[in-house]
Amino acid sequence: MSPARSLQQGTRYRVVVAVTAAITVPALVTGCSVANSSHSDAASPDTLRIVLPQEPPTLEPCDASLTSTGVVVRSNITEPLVERNADTGDLEPRLADSWEQTAPTVWTFRIHPGVTFSDGSAFDAEDAAFSIDRTVNSTIGCDVDGYVFGDDELVVKAVDPMTVTVETPVADPILPLRISFVEMVPSTTDAQDKVRDPIGTGPYKIDYWDHGQRLALVRNDTYWGTAPEYARAIYQWRTEGSVRAAMVANDEAELATYLGPEDGAGDLGVAYPNNETTALRMMATEPPLDDYRVREAIDLSVNRAGIVKALFQGLGEPAGQLVGSSIVGFDPDLQPAPYDPDRAAQLVAEAKADGVPVDNQIRLIGRTGQFPKINETIEVIQNSLSKAGLNVKIEMMDTAGQ
Repeated sequence: MSPARSLQQGTRYRVVVAVTAAITVPALVTGCSVANSSHSDAASPDTLRIVLPQEPPTLEPCDASLTSTGVVVRSNITEPLVERNADTGDLEPRLADSWEQTAPTVWTFRIHPGVTFSDGSAFDAEDAAFSIDRTVNSTIGCDVDGYVFGDDELVVKAVDPMTVTVETPVADPILPLRISFVEMVPSTTDAQDKVRDPIGTGPYKIDYWDHGQRLALVRNDTYWGTAPEYARAIYQWRTEGSVRAAMVANDEAELATYLGPEDGAGDLGVAYPNNETTALRMMATEPPLDDYRVREAIDLSVNRAGIVKALFQGLGEPAGQLVGSSIVGFDPDLQPAPYDPDRAAQLVAEAKADGVPVDNQIRLIGRTGQFPKINETIEVIQNSLSKAGLNVKIEMMDTAGQ
C-alpha cells in the first residue's frame, strides 16, 4: 500500500494478484484491504503502519513492476516521467511536464524544473536519460525491461538540461505509456548492478530496512510536490491474511492488504476491483505443453466461475484475457473459454493416442501468500487438470525463490 498515493494524492491503489503455472486462464478477482483510523496510545498520529503478505524481494526501482516491490517503491521513493491515472487510465505529467512525437521514431520529453532527489542533488535530463538507458538497454536484468520493452533497444539523449529524447527502432505510438513504467534515479546510481537502497525524487526515502522484520520510510522534506500527510510509513509482513486483519483490529497496524472474505476483517474490510488477473502461465516449449490440444484442454478444465463463487464468495468474475478494461489493449469481444471437462479429457486422450507424453509431470508453481486463497485455488486447478488426464504437481514458492 502506498502512503503517498493513497493519502497524499487521494487516488485508489489497486491490489495486484498473480500466480505462475501453465496456461493463461484468467479469473478477474477483487482486492480487499482493511483499515483502522483509530489510534491507541502505542500508535503515532504521524506514522502509517502497513502490513503486507510478503517482504519485498528488492527495492530496485527497475523492478518496480514486481507487485511486492512496487507497492513500496513506486511513487513513494521514486517516480516516473509520466504516470497513468488510476481511475481514467489517462497519462498524466509527473517528472515530465509534456511529451510529444517530434519525428516518426522520436519522442521528446520536457522535464519539470526544480525537482531534486532525496539526497539534495538536482534531477535533470541527464538523470532521465540514464534511468531509461539503465532500465532498458543495460544487462542488469530489470523486470520492467522484459515486461514492457522486450528486445527493443532505445537511443536516449539529453538534448539540454530540461529535454530528453527517446528514439525507437520503429514508430511507437504508445512509447509514453511504456516510459511510465521507468522509475527515475540519479545518474550516479550503479549502472552495472541492482541497488538495495534506491535514491529517488519521491515524497519518501528509506529510513531503515531490517531484513526479515520491517521496513521504514521517512518523509522527504525536500520533496518538490505536495508534502504527504504522514511523516513515516512502517511496513511489516505476515503471510496469513487472518493475522494481517487481526493486526489492524488490535491496533498493531492501520492498513492490511490482500485479504479474503474469510480473514475476519468484518466492518473494517473494503472490497474493490483491481486491474489485473489471476492467471496460469505456460512453458509451451516442453512436452506435453507443446501440444495445442493439451493447452486447450487446460483452458477448458478450469472452472473459473466455480472458483470465484466457491473460494472468493463472488468477489470477482471470469476473464478471457490478462488485462482489464482500464488497460491499453483490452478487447471486450474476448470471452473466457467455457468450462467443458468432458471435451478437455477428450483432447488429452487424442493427444495421448498420437504419442504425446501426457503423463510427463507438469509443475504448477504458485507464490505463497500472493493473494487470498491461493493454495486452495492451486489445488482446485490441479484436481481439474488431473481429471482431464494430466500429471500435475504443485510447488509453492516465496517470491524471492522464483
